[in-house]
Amino acid sequence: MITFSSSFECGNGKNFKKIDNNRYRCEVIGDKKVYCYYFCFDVENTSKKMQSFAIEIWNDPDIDDVEGFISHFPTTIWVSTSDGKRFHVLDRSFCLVKKDHIEISITLNPGEKRRITNNWPCYYSETCIFLKKLAWERKNCEIFIVGKSAGNRDIIGIKTGKIGKPRILCLAGQHPIEFPGIWAARGIADFITSEIPHAEQLRQNFYFEIIPVVNPDGNVAGRNCFTDENVDLYQVFGENPDEKEPQSTEGRILWRWATNPPADLWINFHCYLGWRTNSEYPYDGWYQVPYDTFSNTEKRRIYSRLCDTLRLLTDAPSTSIEPEIHWQNSFEHQLAKRFNIPHVFYEINGGTAGPFQSMKRGLNVFMQAMKTFDWCLKR
Repeated sequence: MITFSSSFECGNGKNFKKIDNNRYRCEVIGDKKVYCYYFCFDVENTSKKMQSFAIEIWNDPDIDDVEGFISHFPTTIWVSTSDGKRFHVLDRSFCLVKKDHIEISITLNPGEKRRITNNWPCYYSETCIFLKKLAWERKNCEIFIVGKSAGNRDIIGIKTGKIGKPRILCLAGQHPIEFPGIWAARGIADFITSEIPHAEQLRQNFYFEIIPVVNPDGNVAGRNCFTDENVDLYQVFGENPDEKEPQSTEGRILWRWATNPPADLWINFHCYLGWRTNSEYPYDGWYQVPYDTFSNTEKRRIYSRLCDTLRLLTDAPSTSIEPEIHWQNSFEHQLAKRFNIPHVFYEINGGTAGPFQSMKRGLNVFMQAMKTFDWCLKR
């Protein structure tokens, strides 16, 4: 007998059923159009003989966005080790992309259990443990909690450096299952609290606050986009970009964190999935605002140099020659417009990066951006 479950942290999948001999079907749980592609479920062979079977994975019928679902495929499908601690890449010959669904073939030994996903999870609970371990072991940093989520979870981060120096905020996880961004923020927290000489120098010159999971409820629930209040934390101002502050719980907390006092630099990581037809490996991308969004001439100049840095010194332009433009209801647009806060906004492709590649790409973005930003402040 084959059993399925998505009732665990970061799990996503519903309506599991057997549809034929050695063939099963499930559907993803989506949030809105385009954000309806993530799956993460356990499959177990509870019989006493080896089983080979196919799993059809379909879009969420409650959203009915077949194109938004299938546009993320083909991509890497990850299958866990038997202990569930690591994942390996499923050979692409065992994953077929149809016009309206994908099909995964797998073989399980008696009693064997595997977790199958299209994005290597970075769990909120483990991230909390990771940050607390850094603070306990290294003593040059401390945990801070910027507030409670709508679901009453801590929005937890780590801070280090010199108070009074330029304030650098780094975050990820607005879209909860865009795990490469979370892995990247964790890598930056690891680096900036380390004894690497460059990290020690940065701590002397700046004050860092890093929150890898700003949407803990969505992360735990395995949501594609939303918070517990069904809010997209990227388009955080919703229908009212000029509102005084976001109305959602997490949005309001993050806005006050960023503006009281105003940050000097905002670094935000997200994630793409899928092998892009308009691009080249590793399919990373980046977003920016028009330069004239900044009213302060010097801040505009700093921002343009940061954009040049992303274009020329990172992998970002592999998705598009030109960056995407931020929505006006995003943090990035409103922070630039109202407070002249420059930002770095980077998308790592989860199809080409698990935890370690995500950390390394994110760390490269961070180091290149900080090198440019430091030079701008000293000139």
